[in-house]
Amino acid sequence: MAGKIHEEEHLVTYYEGDQTGTMTVSMMVNVMLLVSDNQSQALGVGPEVVDQTGLGWVITQYVMQLRRLPNVGERIVMGTQAVNHNDYFCQRDFWIKTLDGEKIVETTAMFVLMDRTTRRMRKLLPEIIDPYESDYIKRIVRLPKLQEITGETNQQDYAVRYFDIDMNHHVNNARYFEWIFNTVNDDILDNYFPKMVNIRYHVEIQPHQMVHSVVEFDRDSLRSSHQISVGDTLCCEANVEWARR
Repeated sequence: MAGKIHEEEHLVTYYEGDQTGTMTVSMMVNVMLLVSDNQSQALGVGPEVVDQTGLGWVITQYVMQLRRLPNVGERIVMGTQAVNHNDYFCQRDFWIKTLDGEKIVETTAMFVLMDRTTRRMRKLLPEIIDPYESDYIKRIVRLPKLQEITGETNQQDYAVRYFDIDMNHHVNNARYFEWIFNTVNDDILDNYFPKMVNIRYHVEIQPHQMVHSVVEFDRDSLRSSHQISVGDTLCCEANVEWARR
C-alpha cells in the first residue's frame, strides 16, 4: 500500500509558457514541487518543520514520461504521492492530468535528506517521513542509467545568478532544465517536445560559479544527451527523447 495522494487543480498561466504556447519543463517542475510542498504542509511536515532539524530535501533524479506539454490557459490537475522509501531514499511520483482524467505527464523522483551544514546525505527521520504513509522497502527501485556523450556537441556557458539560488542555498533544480534545453537548436524546440526526460544530479552548483552546458543531439533517433559541469566536475547529466508536437 503506497502513501497518501495529494492533488490540486492548476491554471497554466502565460508566464509559465514559452513561445510555442505550452508550459516549459522547468515551470512544470516548479509547480510539481509546489504541490508536494503543499502536501507536506497539510501533513505537518512542511519546509519550516524540516528546517528545524537542520536538514533539507534534495532531489537526486527525475524520470519523466510526457504525452504532451500542458497548454497555456489550460486547467490541469497536478498530483503527487510518496510511494516508498528505504533508510536513505524516498521515491515520490508526480502526474499531470486533464480535467477529463487523462494523464499527460508521469514523473518519478528520488529524494534524500541532506544536512544543511555538512552538505552530506542523512538517514531519513521517522518524524519527517512517517506522515506520508509511504511503504518501507529494503532496496529502492533503481531508475534508468544515463547514456554518456560520445560525439559532436553544442556548448553554452552560464553564470549562476543570485536568483538562481533557492532556500536550500544551492541552484534550484528546475533551473537545470533551462540550461539543458537552451543548448538545443531553435528548430527542434519549435517543432518537437521532450517525450522522455531522465535527469540525474551529482554535485550541487553554488552561487557565482560558471556553468558549462553541453549537448549531443542525434537527429536520426531524436535523442539528446546532456552534461552540466563546473570546471572539471560533472554536476548533472540528462537524456531526452523528442517527439513532434
